[in-house]
Amino acid sequence: MALRCPNLDDRRFEDLVEEGRRYISQHCRDWTDLSPGDPGIVLLEVFAYLTDMLLYRLNRLPEKAYIEFLRLIGVRLHPPSAASVNLIFRLARPQNHPVDIPKGTRITTSRTDSGAEPPIFVTLETASIDPGATEKEVFALHCDLIEAELAGVGTGLSGLSVKVSRPPIIAPVGDQLDLVVGIETPEEELGGISATAIEYGDKAYRIWREVDNFNNLGEDRFVYVVDRLAGKIFFAPSISMVLSDGSLKGIPEALAEIPPADRQIRVWYRRGGGPNGNVTANLLTNLKDPLPGVEVTNPKPATGGRAAESLDNALRRGPQELHSLHRAVTARDFELIAKQSSGAVDRVHAFTKSMMWSHASPGTVEVLLVPHIPETQRANEWVKAEILHVHETEPAR
Repeated sequence: MALRCPNLDDRRFEDLVEEGRRYISQHCRDWTDLSPGDPGIVLLEVFAYLTDMLLYRLNRLPEKAYIEFLRLIGVRLHPPSAASVNLIFRLARPQNHPVDIPKGTRITTSRTDSGAEPPIFVTLETASIDPGATEKEVFALHCDLIEAELAGVGTGLSGLSVKVSRPPIIAPVGDQLDLVVGIETPEEELGGISATAIEYGDKAYRIWREVDNFNNLGEDRFVYVVDRLAGKIFFAPSISMVLSDGSLKGIPEALAEIPPADRQIRVWYRRGGGPNGNVTANLLTNLKDPLPGVEVTNPKPATGGRAAESLDNALRRGPQELHSLHRAVTARDFELIAKQSSGAVDRVHAFTKSMMWSHASPGTVEVLLVPHIPETQRANEWVKAEILHVHETEPAR
C-alpha cells in the first residue's frame, strides 16, 4: 500500500466555527445568541474562513518539500521539443552554377484563419542545389537560431549563473549544436585545441561542455549545468571536501573550472519549439528569406514538436528517475530511457523475446514505440490509422 501524506492540520471551516462556538459557550456565558445572524458570529465565520485559507496553504508544504526533494536529486522540467522536417528546395529549371541555400533560411506557412502566428522553420546548415540539378533536400527545425548572445561576464568566483534573453532552449536534437556555451579565452590559453574553440569577432571562445551535474567529470573540467526551460546556465560551486581521515578541508574548492573575471560568456542556442510546429505535408511553402527562382515545400509532415513538461508530469516522473539511475536493467528502465530520448515518442513498452517465444535468444530486449500524435490531428480523441502510419515511419530523434 502506498504511503499517504497526512495533512498538517485537517480542520475545515465548519470545524473552526464549531470550535469557536464551544469556546464562547465556555468562557462568555452572557453571550447567548449564537445564531448566524448575530454580528459576533458573523465575525467568527469571517475569521474561520481566513484561517481555512491559511490551513490550505499550510497543507501544501508537503508538496513543496516533495518538489524540493526532486530538485535535489536533479529532476528538471523538460523543455519543449522542436518539430523537424525535410524540406525540398526546387528550381523551375537547372542552372549551370550552384544555387546556395544559406544556413538559417526561414520557411513558414500561410497565415492561419485563426490569426495565430504561423510556425517558422529554419535550416541548420548551408546547402546548395548542384549545377544541372533542380532540387535539394534540406533538414529544418521549428525554432529560432540565436547566435553569439552575450549572456554575461565572468566574475572569477564560483557559483556563477547567467541567463539567456529568450528562453526556452529547445530539447537536444542530437547534433550538440542546439546549445553552445563559449567563454572568452586568449589564444595562448587554448593550447592548440582549436577544435574546442569558436571564433566570433576578433576573439576566441572556448566551448564548454554540458553535464547533468558536477560529479565524475574526468579530465575535461570546463563544464556547466543548464536549465533549458528557464534558460539558466550554472557554473561550478565551491565546497569543502571531506579528507581521507574524515576531517573537513578548510579551504573550499570549485568542483570544476569557473569563468575567469571579465571574460565574456556567449551562447549560441536554438529557442522555441512546441506542438504548433507539427504541420501537415505541403504547407511549408513561404520563404521568409527569399531565394530568387527557388520554391520550397515539405512532402511529409513535420513531427516531434511537443510542449514543455508540466509540473504534474514531473512529479509523477521523479520516482522513476530515482529508480532508474540512468542505467537500463529492468524493462521499466528501457522504457524510461527510450521515452526520454525523443519528443516524437509518446508511449513505450519493453519486453524480452524469451517472454514471448521459448526459442528466442536469451538477453534480447525489444522496445515498441508509440509515436506522439498532436491533439490537432486527433478526431474526438481517436487516432486514424493513416495518421498513425505517417508518424510511425518517421525516424525518432
